[in-house]
Amino acid sequence: MKAVNDTPGVEFDAGVSGDRYSGSVEALIAAGIITAEHLPAATSVTFFNGVQVDGRKVKTMQDERWMQVRCVGRSLRVTKGITREERTRREEARRLEVEELAHTAPRKDPGFDGARALDYQASAAFVVGDEVFAHGKAATVVGPYKLYRVRDDDTGEFSDGKTRADYLHGYLCRLESNGEEFFYPAHGVRARSGAVSHLRLVSGAGPRREIGFSIRSLA
Repeated sequence: MKAVNDTPGVEFDAGVSGDRYSGSVEALIAAGIITAEHLPAATSVTFFNGVQVDGRKVKTMQDERWMQVRCVGRSLRVTKGITREERTRREEARRLEVEELAHTAPRKDPGFDGARALDYQASAAFVVGDEVFAHGKAATVVGPYKLYRVRDDDTGEFSDGKTRADYLHGYLCRLESNGEEFFYPAHGVRARSGAVSHLRLVSGAGPRREIGFSIRSLA
């Protein structure tokens, strides 16, 4: 949690379902989070549209009109609802955060033999509709694994007199961030879990050459 408005003793957490404030009665009142009329007579008290309600009997929508004040030890925890739009935004932000952590968090090193076994087990291609990470970005497979003519005006090996291009195996993926579609080589596409899941492009256990190049558009 972080301090709110530099008020000593008040901490804030922007939860997915609402804003949570914690602190002493004096600190929360001084910060303008609650007033003396909001203090619970027992363990907790719930308000809707500024009016106290029985939270056990009245099932109110936990939107920006809803607030709960709960005693936690010698402190109070105040939870205030948020708008539906803000809730949706936070849910999406949290989903992306979890996906990013799953993608970047280090996993236990399985060793050479273990990694090779994982590689062999993951020799099946993705199919259209699979949700993946393409070069680390959340995306959906929209074009199956096959040979594509990929435009590269700078270093493309082939030219038709107008554009330069390469012929490469991989997938066509649509980015979730902006809906744009790009070609990605097989080794640049991974399962959302972060597991090794690209095609085994060559047989055997020897080293393989990784193709290094920037995202390219289809010619």
